[in-house]
Amino acid sequence: MVRKHNLEKARKLLKISKEKGAKLVVLPSMFPVGSTLDPQGVNDRRTRNMVKNLAERIPGSLTDSLVDLAMEGQIHLIAGPILEQAGPKIFLTMLFISPQGEIIGKYRKIYPSERDVTLGISPGREPINMVLDKKYGIIAEDDLFSPEINRILTLGGSQLMIVTTRNGPVTRSEIVKHVAITRSIENGVPYLVVGGVIEDDQGDVVAFSPTFVSTPDAQVYKEIAGYEDGVITVESTMLTQSRESKSGYPSVENTVSILCKSFKKMNSTTYHGR
Repeated sequence: MVRKHNLEKARKLLKISKEKGAKLVVLPSMFPVGSTLDPQGVNDRRTRNMVKNLAERIPGSLTDSLVDLAMEGQIHLIAGPILEQAGPKIFLTMLFISPQGEIIGKYRKIYPSERDVTLGISPGREPINMVLDKKYGIIAEDDLFSPEINRILTLGGSQLMIVTTRNGPVTRSEIVKHVAITRSIENGVPYLVVGGVIEDDQGDVVAFSPTFVSTPDAQVYKEIAGYEDGVITVESTMLTQSRESKSGYPSVENTVSILCKSFKKMNSTTYHGR
């Protein structure tokens, strides 16, 4: 029921985004099932079993739903992380889907939290850039808190960072915002951060993560205020002008090529939303 509700909501928001000229849409962490990794008051054994039941191979029924969204909207889609079953291991994996419904790449979260490890989630191996009209660094949840991952992506040529964050206590939302602003200033690139809202059966907000765009110059360039559904649209060229004109980093792409893959596909303009 939750999955169906969230998919229908996403269709409406994708339609709005398309009408605004979006070419790339970013969906929240754990879409469309919602966050199941941090329920308060639930024992670890039960949650671990829930994780095992929700994890699926790629492609699978959940990825089929995401592919359908990309094809219906004729838009590039970034979604996740979702729970991926790969052999005996479970990963938190982000997917990149083309308007033709092709899964053109995926990224496994490298920096699992203590909670992730307790629930049996394994770390990925390497940072990844996705190349469309620009080179986008992909950051999943707690990877934001690793300066090394963010710097490797920057040295690999990332012009914008796309971040999906897991919903948590409302009081934690400001921490996420401050860290993203810090990373943007440290690395001299914009950060497009996708959060979300989780409500209980009574409609009360029980978990939240902000959706906003941070730049080295503006700090918070755009954001969705409060807990309402919404989208943010940004023009990738405008965001990267400062980076392209001021970047003082040497070109070390060959040096980090072993650590940082690039997926190349058709041209696109960035859109960021939730």
